[in-house]
Order: sequence, then structure tokens, then C-alpha cells
Amino acid sequence: MLNLIKYEFVKKYKFVLITMIVSALLNIFLITKGASGSSFFLIIFPMVMAILYIGDIIKMYSDDLNKKSGYMLFMTPNSGYKIIVSKLLTAVIEGFAILLLYFIFIIINGTYINIVLGANINFSDIIYAVDKLVSGSLGFNLAHVFIFLLTALLFLISFLTTAYTAMTIRKSIFSEIKYGGALSFIIFILLNWAISYVSSKLSGLFTPFYYYFEFTTWPTVSEFFRILMPANALFIVQIILLTLCSGYLLEKKINL
Repeated sequence: MLNLIKYEFVKKYKFVLITMIVSALLNIFLITKGASGSSFFLIIFPMVMAILYIGDIIKMYSDDLNKKSGYMLFMTPNSGYKIIVSKLLTAVIEGFAILLLYFIFIIINGTYINIVLGANINFSDIIYAVDKLVSGSLGFNLAHVFIFLLTALLFLISFLTTAYTAMTIRKSIFSEIKYGGALSFIIFILLNWAISYVSSKLSGLFTPFYYYFEFTTWPTVSEFFRILMPANALFIVQIILLTLCSGYLLEKKINL
């Protein structure tokens, strides 16, 4: 598994390196424009990176399925299940790396903006703000943030498994049909429709969870967890089923 993840990053290290260099140069250029340029970078960076990130992880899997370079991967003594899981783990690690990079940019640009605006940066104030966050004095704490990030991560993985499954179905069951890209997109839409339909039917089972909440104040950690639990449960079931489906098709039906 580790070798497969390493192989994924070896294939994309040039793209990652170029993206990091361009991002840093763009940030430096916009910083020269003042606080407005720095603020603009913080707004535009996550949007551009989200597009590049989703496009990259989908393109990498598509290339493995449709180009000759994929033979090297599928000829290794690894099961289809290992291959698909390794790709999902690679995508998650890459996503965390992007968040870390963005966090660094926030610190750099946030400090610069405060200096330009004449604000005094006091270390004790930073400690005080962190203490308020941890203690929950702001109305929410790190547990709320963790639960939200967990939900976001599960949503991302479920999205990837849907995209991967659509491409795998097209390359296995419908491998002889032309216009593979368009067919993959149609299958992706149909899968999302089916998942949404089933989810809407199952959501009725969780309706009682919402009868006891009065949203006049920020929910407690346990309430927040219960609110997001139905969505998280459905994401987990979707991830497991679609991963097993993709792994089986890669193992038994793939037509390279």
C-alpha cells in the first residue's frame, strides 16, 4: 500500500512543485500591491486550488485507465481494492497538504495585512484568542471544528469514490463504447442521482434526531455531532460500497 501511495506522488511531484512555486510567486507579487492584493490572494487561492486539486486527482485515475502508463500499475501484484484505496488515501494526503499550505499563507498574509493597517501584533493576544477557542468562549470550540472537518473529509472521499466508480464502470462494463469521457460523466450523474434518491429515502429514519433541537444558540458538541451524524453515516456507507464496487471491477472486469 505504501509503495502504491509513493508511486502516486512520484507521478505528480513535478505538478505539485510547479504549483507551489507559482503560488508563492503570485503571493509575493500580490503582496507588493498592498493589503488589498494580499487579501485577494487569500480569497482566490482556495478556489483555484480546489479546481486544480479535483481536476488532478480525477485526471490521474483517468490516465491510469486510458493510457499506456496504466499498464505499469495494473500489472503489479496488487489487487484492485489496494489500488483504489491507495488512490483515495493519496487524494486525502494531498488535500491535507493543500490545507497546510493555505494555513501558512494565511499566517504570512494575515501578519502582513495587520502590519500594513498599523495593528499591533501581540503574542499574548494570540494566546488569548486560542484559549477562548479551546475553552468554547466563542460559542464553539476545537471539537466543533474537528467534527466539521471530518464531515468535509467524508464528503470529499465520497465524491472521489463516485467519480472513480463512474470511470471504472465505463472502462470495464462499457469499455467498447466510444466517447468514454462523456459516458463517464453521464454515469457519474446517474450515480449521484441514485445516491441522492436512496439518501432521501433513508433520511426519514434519522428525522427524530432533529425534533429536539432549538437553534436559538450554537449547538453543543454532542448536538452538532448528532446533527451531522446522518450525513456522515451515509457518506461512510457510500464510500465502502463504491470502493468495493471499483475494487471488484478493477480486479475482475477491467479492460485496458
